[in-house]
Amino acid sequence: MRFPDALRALNSRNYRLFFTAQTISMTGLWMYRVAIGWLVFRLTDSNSALGLMDFVASLPIFFLSPLAGAVVERLDLRKLIFRTQACCMCIAFAFAFLTFTDLITYEIILALVLARGLLDAFEMPARYSLVSYMVDAKEDVGNAVALNSTLFNTARMIGPTVGGFVIHAFGEAFCFFSNSFCYLSTLWALSRMRLSRPPVGRTGGKSRPVRDMIDGLHIARDFAPYRYFLLMITATGFFAFPSITLMPAMAKSVLNGSSKTLGFLLMGVAVGALAGSLLMASRKSVARHSWWCTRTCAAFGVSVMLFSLSRNIWLSIALAAPLGFCLVTCTIACNTLLQTMTEPESRSRIMALYTLANIGIPPFGSMLAGRFGDLTNTGWALFACGVCCTVSSLFFTRRIDRIGGEVTAALKRQGALR
Repeated sequence: MRFPDALRALNSRNYRLFFTAQTISMTGLWMYRVAIGWLVFRLTDSNSALGLMDFVASLPIFFLSPLAGAVVERLDLRKLIFRTQACCMCIAFAFAFLTFTDLITYEIILALVLARGLLDAFEMPARYSLVSYMVDAKEDVGNAVALNSTLFNTARMIGPTVGGFVIHAFGEAFCFFSNSFCYLSTLWALSRMRLSRPPVGRTGGKSRPVRDMIDGLHIARDFAPYRYFLLMITATGFFAFPSITLMPAMAKSVLNGSSKTLGFLLMGVAVGALAGSLLMASRKSVARHSWWCTRTCAAFGVSVMLFSLSRNIWLSIALAAPLGFCLVTCTIACNTLLQTMTEPESRSRIMALYTLANIGIPPFGSMLAGRFGDLTNTGWALFACGVCCTVSSLFFTRRIDRIGGEVTAALKRQGALR
């Protein structure tokens, strides 16, 4: 069976195994994350507690990502991912057991998410880098990156939707149990892969993690496309991701709903996310990805402002769809561009910085927005985030438009454009 051009990376057996397993695993991961958010809000009834939990989870990623990228480049990527995923499965099971037995506390949650963050700091850049080794043809790498980004960001929206309804029907512990079993799919896929090239970023030379990390920071600073795309995704994550983190507070405090309301809100986000994912996966070229990245970042800020002003459940669900569309389109476009225009020997370091920008920075914004929401209200906190996101996106849009030639040249060097 041959897959159509938009899904051509799935013609590679290794990538097909990985993609199928990640479909299950990523959905379980985001079920876990929405269950964590609802559990924290149920235990504390505090926006600040939600923000602090995200902040603690991001600390290892924030401090270790640049160094982790340098370390990962000299390790066997498949073995590293296998071991970190096995540890994550154990953490998910611990959450399930402690929640089911009512032994869970806010302090235990913080300790477990911190441990999970330590694993993520190394696993994420390794997973991003491994994708390029899974496809049989070099020209399919860009499509594999796009599909992988599509899967991650679609699961990021669909998983919480399923999680919201599961929490309403069975409770948070069931989400955690489901998540722990979902990891088995990735472990199985990794054990079944037959890679023709060694999945190790660099094998020669002396190992110098700190020196390599500093060199990676210099590479990102000195090449304008890296610098501006990473700064824009950092600003977008900081100002706009609180709209997802504070969704439980929006559902309960602003719309006077329950976990079922949260599920409906996240279902609206998921519909938009799916549309954005299908749009980006169907594109045959990365030529217009810069345009999609910058414009949807700005549109995301506007969407957050409109969403924050709604006090009607059904209107809020409708307004949640543009949130998902813009967020997924922006992050897929940025992720794909960074991976396809980066040299293989520095890809893990650049993607570690992307992980820092996309995963490590947003919880700082969530913590600040949560505190502001406690002092005022959740709606005003999200509105302020939307304004800041829009302004910062417009600022970076002008600069990225000016360096379009450099982006095109970098993509051509890596064979992503002809």
